[in-house]
Parts: sequence; structure tokens; C-alpha cells
Amino acid sequence: MKALTKRLLAWYEENRILYPWRKTTQPYRVWLSEILLQQTRIPVAKKFYEKILKRYPNLKDLARAKDSDFLSLWSGIGYYGRGQNMLNCAREIVKTHRGIFPSDFSALLELPGIGKYTAGAIRNIAFGMLTPALDGNIQRVLSRLMLSQENLEENFLLLAKGAPPSDFFQALMELGERICLPDPECVICPLRKNCRARKSGVQKEFPPKKFRKASKVFHWYLLILNSRGATYFVQNRAREFLKNAWIFPDLLLTEEIPERTLARRFQHIWGIEIDGLAKHSVIRHTVTFRKIHAHVLVPQSFQLNGSNGKWLNPKDLEKHPTSSITEKALRTLQIKNRQTETAQEPLKNC
Repeated sequence: MKALTKRLLAWYEENRILYPWRKTTQPYRVWLSEILLQQTRIPVAKKFYEKILKRYPNLKDLARAKDSDFLSLWSGIGYYGRGQNMLNCAREIVKTHRGIFPSDFSALLELPGIGKYTAGAIRNIAFGMLTPALDGNIQRVLSRLMLSQENLEENFLLLAKGAPPSDFFQALMELGERICLPDPECVICPLRKNCRARKSGVQKEFPPKKFRKASKVFHWYLLILNSRGATYFVQNRAREFLKNAWIFPDLLLTEEIPERTLARRFQHIWGIEIDGLAKHSVIRHTVTFRKIHAHVLVPQSFQLNGSNGKWLNPKDLEKHPTSSITEKALRTLQIKNRQTETAQEPLKNC
């Protein structure tokens, strides 16, 4: 084993954070954690990891889940396509592999939602089979060590020779997450003496930053309809994102439009006649590269004309896949309403 690999493993042994998924080598749990970590930040992934395992403690439980039940549990994390792929993957493993996760690389790649990185991570952690698995963090570490973006898979295998695959893979990952950042903390890096990028003084510029897709600004108009303690929700298959989520009747536009036009659009698209439409608040929201100004709209009165939605109370909503924007909008309304009620309270005599 190379000296720098020994230093990396020693650093990892002393400094690793013992996340829940690091306490197991069960393929189901490793797979779940990897999908979540590709989806969101570690604190959010931890919350959803524990929540999903409580409801679906093993692969067969997940395979038997109703789509709507699992996707409602997935709510708030977004990217419902990945949630659906998890269900499809679990069902395929039950159908084709008798409920046992395959360890073969090619067999893993044939499963829904599993690509080269995820297959490699599962093999390294769950089966102890050394396999190149290169996400952005690991690519950055290897690129800087070698001062090259070429042959990263070969370098991964070269450095890992003789090391436990699980520890080596997770040590590289943690180094990239905590130290070898885009703006690196070289002074505390256990591999700083071996880093060619640092020796050349280009560690901050290398690897070169990739071109990022430019953000697009949208105005997302959300119509809040309340009646008898329930709120009206719909699914919008024509929307660019969150197509399976239950959200308020909405319009997604690239520019602001006046109240009269909004009312006509909601009537034309959703069959909702509106009177006295008011913009209640604006919420800043981000979905991938989209920067969204979400306008919360509340009408004085309305009439539904055949729109295919559902009236849901808060308990019902928990059983439906939705989005964090729903919670933000409802919370904003509650705060505004409380402020209004407080302002209208008569002064008490002292």
C-alpha cells in the first residue's frame, strides 16, 4: 500500500463522521444513502434516510409500497423521478434477483436509476469489491493529486491497491467534502506533501471550473383556494418540473403579468373563476438551475368548473407527494393571517 494511501486511511479513521449509513454494509441501506446524497445535502439526506427506513426497513418492503405512499414520503426533497426510480429498482431486484442486491457491476447497471458511480459505490461499501466510483469530490481530489484530469479511474485503482475498498472510497469522498474543497484547506490536508497541484501553486484553479448552465428566472403564480379547513391541490403534467407533485393551481411564466391577465389565465387553464385576486406574498425558491419568484395568490371568491383536483386537509396532504414550496406558501399565509388578526385586536383598557 502506498504511503499516501496509509496517511489518507489514518486520517479517515481518526476524523470520519459516523453518519448512520456508515454503520452498515447492507446493500439496501448503502444504495438508499447514495441516492439521497446525490439528491441533497447531508443533513437533509440524514433526515430522509431515517424516515424512509422507519417506514420501509428492507428492500422487499419498499418494493411492495404504493407509489403515492412512497412519493409522499419523498416530498420536500424534490426530483420525483429519482424517487420513482427507487421504487422501480426495488421491484426489479425482487423480480429478477429474488430480492437480493446483485454485486455484479453489469447487473447493477441494468437496474433503474443506477449508473456507474452508484454501482461502484455499492460494490465498494456493501461488497468490498474495489471499483472506480468518481463523483465530483473524488474527481477533484484525484485531479489535484496528479495535476491531471486524465486516467482518473486508473489512478483510483492504483492508489487503492492493498487498501480496504470501503474505507478507501469513503476516505476520498470525505477528503473532498471537508478539505479538498473548490477553495481547498491545504494546510490541514493529510496528502498536502503529495499533491502536485499544491506544489505547482495551482490548487485553487485546478481542475478548471466547468461551465454551469445559466440560471433562468421564473414567476410562479400559486393560487390558494381554501374551503372548510381544506385547501385545493392539483397535479400539473405540463410543468417543467415537479410534474407528479400535488401543488396549488399554478402558472409558470418567464415574466410578471397583471391581475386581470392572471384571472383569465387561471380560468382558461384550470377552469377556476376568480374574483378579487390579491398577491399575498412572494417567496424566493430554487429548483435546480431555476430561480423562482413564487407569487402566493388569494382570491376573495372563486368557483371551480370541472378542474381535476383534490381538497386536502393537512393530514390528507401528508399522504400525497408535494413540494417544499407548498409548506413555505402555507406557512407564509399562516404568519400573515396571525399578523393581521393581531393588528385588528382592540386595545384593552389598562
